[in-house]
Amino acid sequence: MEALDSLNPEQRGAVLHTEGPLLILAGAGSGKTRVIAHRIAYLIRSGKASPGQILAVTFTNKAAGEMRARVSGLVGADCPAAWISTFHSLCARLLRREAPAVGLSRDFVIYDSADQLGVVKRALQAMRLDDRIVQPRAVLSAISHAKNRMESAADMAARAWSYREEQIAKVFTAYETALSEASALDFDDLLLRTVQLFAQQAVRERYASRFRYVMVDEYQDTNRPQYELTRHLAAHRNLAVVGDPDQSIYKWRGADLRNLLDFETDFPDAVIVRLERNYRSTQVILDAASAVIACNTRRHEKRLWTERLGGARIVHHHAPDELAEADFITWQIGQALREDASALVGVLYRMNSQSRAIEESLMRERLPYRVVGGVRFYERKEVKDALAYLRLLVNPDDDVSFLRIVNTPPRGIGKQVLSALEAARARPVGAASSLFEAPGGRSLWSAALHLLQERALPGRPAAALERFIVMMEQIRVAAAQGTISEIVGKTLAISGYLDHLRDADSEEAESRLANLMEFVSAARERELNEPELSLRAFIDQLALLSETDEGSGPETSQVWLMTMHAAKGLEFPVVIVAGVVEGVFPHVHADEPEELEEERRLCYVAMTRAQHALVVTSTERRRVFGEYQATSPSRFLAEIPADLIEPAIYAPPGRRWAPGRPGSARRPSRVREAVEPYAYEDEDQSAGAGVRKGVRVRHAQFGLGTVVDVEPLDNDTTLTIDFVRVGTKKIRARFAHLEPA
Repeated sequence: MEALDSLNPEQRGAVLHTEGPLLILAGAGSGKTRVIAHRIAYLIRSGKASPGQILAVTFTNKAAGEMRARVSGLVGADCPAAWISTFHSLCARLLRREAPAVGLSRDFVIYDSADQLGVVKRALQAMRLDDRIVQPRAVLSAISHAKNRMESAADMAARAWSYREEQIAKVFTAYETALSEASALDFDDLLLRTVQLFAQQAVRERYASRFRYVMVDEYQDTNRPQYELTRHLAAHRNLAVVGDPDQSIYKWRGADLRNLLDFETDFPDAVIVRLERNYRSTQVILDAASAVIACNTRRHEKRLWTERLGGARIVHHHAPDELAEADFITWQIGQALREDASALVGVLYRMNSQSRAIEESLMRERLPYRVVGGVRFYERKEVKDALAYLRLLVNPDDDVSFLRIVNTPPRGIGKQVLSALEAARARPVGAASSLFEAPGGRSLWSAALHLLQERALPGRPAAALERFIVMMEQIRVAAAQGTISEIVGKTLAISGYLDHLRDADSEEAESRLANLMEFVSAARERELNEPELSLRAFIDQLALLSETDEGSGPETSQVWLMTMHAAKGLEFPVVIVAGVVEGVFPHVHADEPEELEEERRLCYVAMTRAQHALVVTSTERRRVFGEYQATSPSRFLAEIPADLIEPAIYAPPGRRWAPGRPGSARRPSRVREAVEPYAYEDEDQSAGAGVRKGVRVRHAQFGLGTVVDVEPLDNDTTLTIDFVRVGTKKIRARFAHLEPA
């Protein structure tokens, strides 16, 4: 009971309520982990349960480890008998014990994502499906989403509405057969098989009597299998769930907010405890975040409060573009570090691609930083792939770049061809490259030309390699004229890389596309800064940036860059939320009320990471694929009460600094493109301008579609567009208001 003296009344009430269902609505920064740990310790110390009779489930190994450590500290000894783990660890442990009850061997193996991808690829090969039409990662994503909904391959086949979905359902069947034959489970199967296990009354009763008390953290993030599993485990009704509907941001992973919102329906006699006292943020920050989230309808009402009354108002800076925005963010970080040399600053953004301009600005000022939950922009796979294409254009003897892109995206050049190339490289070629006019030698490029000239490969591998050589020639011809950004854009298009990602139609592919669009924008900025910049010099600049200008190691950095999703569970004295504009945040794809509410919850999470200071930034315009598009401040900014927000006092610098070589003096580069006052009407508003056959677009009413025909008119253009949801439509371009997809 002495340990309970440190809890506030609401926390203590949650700890002491031990019999019957309990819903703990825990606002941001309200000490929910503290409550769970004290509740477990109280159950043990009061004699209500032994450690082995308590089950506590959370979502990450880190959170489970922290919970175990806190309980051990409160009890005064290690508690190995207490079941404190993630859902997946719990299920693996139960299935090892009870595997025969669901027809499994206790020696089953657990496949990770790489293993799963290998199974899918083998299934595609066996079915002779072109992986450019049915992408392995997209198939795996579709299978996982189906399992999250507890749907089988047969269910998927029954609701398939296109040839592609029918083929994915067939791959799903082959995938399940392969796992069964290997006595293997994937992560989703761990949950599903355990639900199947608990459907047996004898098993359910045995564990219900064993686990007298069940607690589930982050209940708003549970999917349907986790929901079913929780119901089975809590047959005795001593179930306590902790969550916050305002922080449900993982719908794209399968999380179902209804599990938390409907808890009172599932358990009408549930006691509800609201943890509204915040121990993290100032009242100003809490009032602003509460005002934003109050615009949502699917939530439980809470009023966050703190003893830290007042606080600095939220600072808003509206920049001309994302470059000026990045400069302001860097300046703001410098101000924070000058005021407190030990301060930790979190820079949050909606999409990974937004970090590029911020990273470059931090590099110029030699401010060390770390990217949390992601990879530095120029180290991301798709960006390195694009650079490899450019490097091979400049130097066809670059074997590292050749190996990286020869089958990226997949084009049927496998181990057989690569082995033949390695063997041919051991022999001098002696002939110059007719395509690149590069001297012959022992490079893989020269070996490829030699093998094709000698007809030394079988038909299909030879054809695949020849297509690659011809494709690189097409890129070289296209790159002979044009700016750096145009060369990058043509390279990505001709290589098939963009189509490869578009066809994948997954969250990951969309993120990679955004990064490539940002890479084109980076090229555009550099060519405007240095009109005489060559492709080789551009590649060299990026090599210098990534290798010499990234500051000290990440562990020493006080500046953390991350997406808003990655920031959940963290806190910072100073938080800067970047890119708060329509189309970025909320995301352009959040066009349904339910999706918009999730974006608003993400905004609430981002704002409540701040302890003392919160800064938000927006822009007049941003580059998309190298071209400026007008932007407007996010609706979320308008939802913050006017008396809680103030404009930033900031004088932007007149010149930019270019990164130099290690040890060299920093010197001003050419002044970058002047940012004039921007008016949207200054641009050609004809939606037909620049739209061509094959381009993917988004219409406000009809959604995603592909342009299949463009018919010029006197003062307009008629576009024929094949929309995913509604089929083919003919639209006058001037009134279409299309957006690039």
